[in-house]
Amino acid sequence: MVRVETRSRLEVALESTSGTVTNFLEQLVGESIDAHGCRHEMIGSHTSSALRSGQDQPLLHRSATLQGRDSGRSYVYAESVIVTSRVPAGFRHRLETGNDPIGRILAEEGIEATRQALAEPDRFILAGSSEPPVAFGDYLLVRTYRIDDVTETPLMAITEWFLPALIPFLPSQ
Repeated sequence: MVRVETRSRLEVALESTSGTVTNFLEQLVGESIDAHGCRHEMIGSHTSSALRSGQDQPLLHRSATLQGRDSGRSYVYAESVIVTSRVPAGFRHRLETGNDPIGRILAEEGIEATRQALAEPDRFILAGSSEPPVAFGDYLLVRTYRIDDVTETPLMAITEWFLPALIPFLPSQ
């Protein structure tokens, strides 16, 4: 089990983990994590500076809530933009047909990747939303990062909102 001393330490702990967010959450809350309420939508061919993609590369917009398998608690809401031509077919198939979070699929498919912090979400995240997915103040932490493969080719950009259900796992100061 991961011990996080304060809410502000949540961000530090996340930044220092060498594993996936999925693995971190599972250790923090003590239960397996699954992705629910997934939305998969091809947003066509767009240019994305964060992903270094051109007009000829289709992008997949995915949104999901990471929930405890046993408790059903929602711990994280995440939106991703994925350059589909840069990930293996097996990865794409698992995204579309299962409830595994991206981190678990990366690990189980043997895709070595690194995270690069981004200052703001890719402009295509939330492109189809008329309202923000999480109301201001209804989250503990929000962060955006890019996942690159071992050749430093961007695979996807992810924005995560860490939800109040995590509070019981963060001892008070």
